[in-house]
Amino acid sequence: MAMTFAARAQPIGSRGLHAMPARQAINPAFGACLKALRLKRNLSLRRLGQQVHCSHGYLWDLEAGLKRPSPPVLALLETALDAGGELLTLASVVSADAGEALAAVATSGHTTIPGLEFAEDWQRGVAVATELWREDMQRRDLLRGVAFSAAAYLSPAVRWLTAPLDERPSSAGERLVGEPEVEAVRRVTGVYRSLDNQYGGDRVRDSLVRFLDSEVAGLLRGRFDPRTGQALMSAAAETTQVAGWSSYDAGMHGLAQRYMVQALRLAAAAGDRPLGAEILAAMSHQAAYLHASTEAVDLARAAGLMAAQAGVTAIEAESAVLEAQGHAVGGDEAACAAALDRAERAFDRADRGSGPQWISYFDEAYLSAKFGHCFTALEQGKTAARFAVRSLDMDGQAYARGRQFNLTLLAVAHVQAGDPEQAAVVGVQAATAAEQLHSRRARDYLADLADRLGPYQGLSAVDEFSEQVQPFLRSA
Repeated sequence: MAMTFAARAQPIGSRGLHAMPARQAINPAFGACLKALRLKRNLSLRRLGQQVHCSHGYLWDLEAGLKRPSPPVLALLETALDAGGELLTLASVVSADAGEALAAVATSGHTTIPGLEFAEDWQRGVAVATELWREDMQRRDLLRGVAFSAAAYLSPAVRWLTAPLDERPSSAGERLVGEPEVEAVRRVTGVYRSLDNQYGGDRVRDSLVRFLDSEVAGLLRGRFDPRTGQALMSAAAETTQVAGWSSYDAGMHGLAQRYMVQALRLAAAAGDRPLGAEILAAMSHQAAYLHASTEAVDLARAAGLMAAQAGVTAIEAESAVLEAQGHAVGGDEAACAAALDRAERAFDRADRGSGPQWISYFDEAYLSAKFGHCFTALEQGKTAARFAVRSLDMDGQAYARGRQFNLTLLAVAHVQAGDPEQAAVVGVQAATAAEQLHSRRARDYLADLADRLGPYQGLSAVDEFSEQVQPFLRSA
């Protein structure tokens, strides 16, 4: 795959701080004021988002009056736009319920919201994971707003790389657990993974967490020998990872982080090196999406190291391309090029038919999409478009969400290449594909595209795209 690099840029769809859902009327003047201040400074939603560490989709919600900003975001907006207290005044009325919820999240820390601990032993790991599932079921509205910190991933990653993977878990609980029960967990997890790919994380997440809390937790407290225990921990880790991935796709980043950490701990209890490498890769994926370049690179390298130890070359290739994306997010073109070259060479060596079933998504279309994301982050639209076209050679039914992402990627590449009309034509296809999805990422990618096409309003194709996408963005 020939590569050309140039200017630095930011990744599409990056996100940062989030507000709790407002429980009271939102002052409509706030959104109008925010938009006026932004336009006065000739800032796009994307550029402002980079300054205040928020997604452009979230800022679009604020301007449309669909959300109230959290106090940290409000303070950053005041500073970035030199608002002179105007935004603070317009957003000053907060109901008691919403204020209490925000205060609870802000003061809860890691002591009352479980999930960031990488436990010393597998018994404690099971206790932390099952507590997370239970809390998610009982305090879901509160946990939706828990904060994300990319740096919080690094300690669990180091613990994984240095911890012994020979715990041989066994238990003397009441319920006998055997191979049929473990296989049932794997089968159910496979169904949820497929539904997540087809319909998005918001469609499956709550049901999947209920399965973890009501079924898997009971198995982990059951009676099993070391062999069954390792298989059970591996199956539970995979289910927990899917729950984390669906939470990430639904925009619940702090909660997703906790699921990923606990998935990694369960994989350690199982001694499952390939799955641990895949979970580290997923952590890198989320960190890059949230523009945490350094952490994304470190996590991808940790994933690659474990994949090499496990002898799964497909995950080595995936880890290398995720490392490249982390470098691209940070604007390091040379490091990105080197990582892409390693990814391509590892991909060519990989026997993808012999790897774990859950790595089957990693094919040439997926690799091409990742190359495309790297090049859009580096503002190389023409090169990105070439890879984005190749990324569409995929099963668009089984991976409907991925196809929607790739269509939006292609549209963004066309904008960067100076062809807004073609971008809008492809954007209409992406907007149509998103209508069946329950995915915050899909919505944010479209919001980013709409922001990029904003300066070209008046072109018939762009106006058609805007007419189709705006109702979807407002109703999402």
